[in-house]
Amino acid sequence: MVDHHNILLLSFFNRGECHFLMNVYSDNRYSAVKFMLDQIIDIPNLLYMGGDFNIRDAEWDPSISSHPAAGQALVDLADPLLEMSVALKACSNVSAPGPDHITWRYLKSILADDICAFGILSLANSCITLRHWPRHFKELVSVIIPKPGKPAYDTPKAFQPIVLLNTLGKLIEKMIARRLQFDAVKHSVLHPNQLGSISQRSTEDAGLFLTHLVCSGWAKGLKTSVIAFDIVQFFPSLNHSMLTAILQHSGFADCLVDFFSDYLVGRSTQYAWNSFLSHACDVDVGVGQGSALSPILSALYIAPLLHLFERRAQALNLDTSTLSYVDDGLLVSQG
Repeated sequence: MVDHHNILLLSFFNRGECHFLMNVYSDNRYSAVKFMLDQIIDIPNLLYMGGDFNIRDAEWDPSISSHPAAGQALVDLADPLLEMSVALKACSNVSAPGPDHITWRYLKSILADDICAFGILSLANSCITLRHWPRHFKELVSVIIPKPGKPAYDTPKAFQPIVLLNTLGKLIEKMIARRLQFDAVKHSVLHPNQLGSISQRSTEDAGLFLTHLVCSGWAKGLKTSVIAFDIVQFFPSLNHSMLTAILQHSGFADCLVDFFSDYLVGRSTQYAWNSFLSHACDVDVGVGQGSALSPILSALYIAPLLHLFERRAQALNLDTSTLSYVDDGLLVSQG
């Protein structure tokens, strides 16, 4: 599969699945890295890749200020090999498919073939480069199901729509969301106190933050007051023009801003109730329910407000903090 004297590829089987590990040594001419780039189509999806790559880059070495071409090549090599497997790992095989009727189990079996996997990666990258989201991925089905335990089912609030997206489009959205979230955290676009739907930030972090704030206030003889708020209909209320303006102001690439300008419009859904299926209805409002991109887009939308609030509070010498969890939040004041 990989024939190079400085590359060791190991495989092992677990519960009927084959997993691959790779150990690499690259000389000062980066010959192993160059070889892998030339043979990337033959390299299987890796569970782990490590070794001595002989590359110093500012991405992982703070004492270096440069980005050598070999370092970028290594990142370009590692990212495609890892991001799809990470996105697929979180997808349940028993989830209901969307309008394309492709199940996660079936898609995973297809993407086990490396040629298919790199084809999908190429499609994901092309969506960004061409600033276009295919019409097929904008077609949804909203299944109306009754909420359990309601005393009566004569009002719309007694029912819950479950949005089913095309499975392949949903996978690409997961990969784009992961990239978007990584850049937003890396460049401090998101506020540190935004904890919902962000990788490695959880409800436990929110609880620890609030507990620490209260306990440290007690130690100083301060009282803590908290106001909780909920932004009603947050996802459907996001203004598209404002969202793209925020993305542009935050420093995201023009091709990404233009991609979302196309991604957010032209969406339609069919409503399913038992055996009934409605005609397609336009849903060009806010960000899509059920989409992996909706949480990070909504977090980016509200981030400027949290940054602005913090600066104003500091300017007025107010001991006030904010805590945000998607569409819920807290205003915390001490005195």
